[in-house]
Amino acid sequence: MKTKSKQIHILIAAIVFVVLRLILGNCTDMGITTAGATALSLFIATIYLWITYGSGWTSMLSIGLLAFSGVCPAKTVMANSFGNSTVVICIGTLILCVALEENGVTNMIANWFISRKIVHKRPYMFLFMFLLANMVITYFMEATAVAIIFVALAKSILDSLGYTTKDKFSKALYFGILWITCIGNGATPIGHPVPLLMLNTLATVTGETVSWLKYMVIGIPLSLVTLGLTMLIFRFILRPDCSKFDAYDVMEQRKNIGKLSKKGKISLIVYIGLIVFWLLPDLVGGFLPGLAETVEAVGASIPSLIAVAIVCAIQVDGEPVLKYETAVKKIHWSTVIFIACIFLYASVFNMESGGINVFLKALVSPLTNSLSAAALAAVFLFLVIYVTNFASNGVTGIVGISVCAPALLGVSSVGYVTAYGVLVAILCNMGIATPGGSGFVAIAQKDGYIEGGETMRYSLLLITMMYVVTMLIFWPVANLIF
Repeated sequence: MKTKSKQIHILIAAIVFVVLRLILGNCTDMGITTAGATALSLFIATIYLWITYGSGWTSMLSIGLLAFSGVCPAKTVMANSFGNSTVVICIGTLILCVALEENGVTNMIANWFISRKIVHKRPYMFLFMFLLANMVITYFMEATAVAIIFVALAKSILDSLGYTTKDKFSKALYFGILWITCIGNGATPIGHPVPLLMLNTLATVTGETVSWLKYMVIGIPLSLVTLGLTMLIFRFILRPDCSKFDAYDVMEQRKNIGKLSKKGKISLIVYIGLIVFWLLPDLVGGFLPGLAETVEAVGASIPSLIAVAIVCAIQVDGEPVLKYETAVKKIHWSTVIFIACIFLYASVFNMESGGINVFLKALVSPLTNSLSAAALAAVFLFLVIYVTNFASNGVTGIVGISVCAPALLGVSSVGYVTAYGVLVAILCNMGIATPGGSGFVAIAQKDGYIEGGETMRYSLLLITMMYVVTMLIFWPVANLIF
């Protein structure tokens, strides 16, 4: 019965496609072509399937059907989806993150943070250090793996202290993991598919490439402020009972750190080396322009493949640092396929053969004609940070850039739109109020420490605080940088 009720969504998606195709087919006077109408209808029908079925086979189906839309030939479809270099970067970094996880690097760093003397008898300092560890690791690792690791660590600590699913201290820890993992995921493009996708799409719209270092100059401070806002919510609104925390033994927790194995050290060194290589053009461009140009010419995808080969090839005590077969099994391939599909549609939105961007720009023209550039950016960012809590992060971000950025570009400068796009790339990751916003909500709710209603209530409070801080502080700063 359940299978039949779910299969009805395929029929609904088909009906959505047909109806939209008929409607959009009559909108050619607004710039969209027949092929563009087919592609846009397919995209919206695909979004429905993502919500009801997930992002695996539905993305593969959408990629395949797009080749018949007429908006571009099949070879272009493949080149802009699975052939996109950023998809390769995602695969490479996901494999390297498996190496860090398998060899104990992630657990060692997490336990180091929460076993400092400063944590002793200080529950709020413990919460801060726990979430700081969560955020720092998420800056550089695939966020789903980090969330799972920290949820397991949190449950172990809470059980040992006697906290239950009803205690607010437990809820604070789980809320924190959810919120900080999401903002950490948006704070850097390193190993994070959604920010990479947004930056790639933004470059298509503006013609300018945003350096990873400049992105992080905005993303990391915004994430630190979010951590501060999180602690304020805990201290003055949630107000957990911290009496049981007196039983927390810092010295006992320190025993869990252990020494990093040779495999762990090699995994960490290789990954740090890869990150340094990625950031090298920004770090040395001012005094070694030749080296910076050479590194830029290589790109980011090739080094990630070489790094994967290194950790798989190096042997320690007769075993590879990372077993390739293990890594391939542990990668969440549905995410990779989803990113390939989103990349494809991001490129299709900007193709002249489809006229989709022209059409979408015409749809928002009433706003552009009546609002200033600042007001327009404020409205678009408001929509992004709230809508992403009820829709896919990737889809929200793509719409925020592919649809809204061209409209903003018509009334402002490239730098202004770049600043806006960077904030979209960060904020679209804050799908923290409902499971529809991101899978991280489901991960945080799986143990029963936080539930639907309270998750939405406290998460939307944080979202509102973030939006206000972003517009008052980070929007002006982003405009100065870009």
